[in-house]
Amino acid sequence: MKKEIQVSGMNCGSCEMLITEALEDLEGVIDVNASHLKGIVSVDFDPNMVNISTIASVIEEQGFKIKS
Repeated sequence: MKKEIQVSGMNCGSCEMLITEALEDLEGVIDVNASHLKGIVSVDFDPNMVNISTIASVIEEQGFKIKS
């Protein structure tokens, strides 16, 4: 399953890398593409192993805000 999450607070490539590395550590996450220019994190994941709520929590734990 692929979801795009709008995220505020990403300002550079390091922000993208921080989110990408944190999400890639989650079991069930297949692919992550974060764009600070668009303010979007695109996540491809197995919904049987991880849910969107957990993914959002990990992003917020890195210091970023999820836009609703």
